Amino acid sequence: MRTAVIVRANELAAAQWGLFTAAQAQTQGLSRMQLSRMVDAGLLDRLEYGVYASPAVQGDHLLPLRSAWLALQPARSVQERLADLPSAGVVSHSSAAQLHGLGDLLADEHEFLLPDRFQSRRVGVRMRRAVLDASEVTIAAGLPVTTAARTIADLLAIGHDNDHVATVTADALRLGLTDRRTLAVALENAAARRGEPSGAALVEILTRTHTRMDQ
Repeated sequence: MRTAVIVRANELAAAQWGLFTAAQAQTQGLSRMQLSRMVDAGLLDRLEYGVYASPAVQGDHLLPLRSAWLALQPARSVQERLADLPSAGVVSHSSAAQLHGLGDLLADEHEFLLPDRFQSRRVGVRMRRAVLDASEVTIAAGLPVTTAARTIADLLAIGHDNDHVATVTADALRLGLTDRRTLAVALENAAARRGEPSGAALVEILTRTHTRMDQ
């Protein structure tokens, strides 16, 4: 294995959590055959089709989520996409709650919001269409993710039960990831769908629900 090939692969990975895509590698003159040989030699791990990782990062529990996000737009670098938010794809729903450390929802698939329709056959990945405001996106562990307030609104919108969302809400308030006023504004539409008079009223319901659960 030529040293120059290994160096180029390592440089790509070093700038992106230890990961890179085959499409990114191609722009650096690395072929799929060379990547396959590096996998065979134990110099790279293949996480999924077209996404590779340095063996040194295998302990990162966010590796599957990072890989799934990279694969949304495999030809673009992390830096390019982070400069193009929110259109470059944003972690959302249960995946966002888990990334923020909120609640105990099972994120059994990687969930993302994109502004345009996106067709994918990848197992374990769900993409929804939504046009986000920049104020609804933040960065957690280097990944773009919906804010805590937007995450709670999204969970309610797809029908998660009050008990689970109440726990997410309590954690978000306790950790200072949102406040009652910001959350009330974010939940106005959810409140209207549920027949509640305001977002503030829905926040109060969620807060009381969590208090009852703790008793």
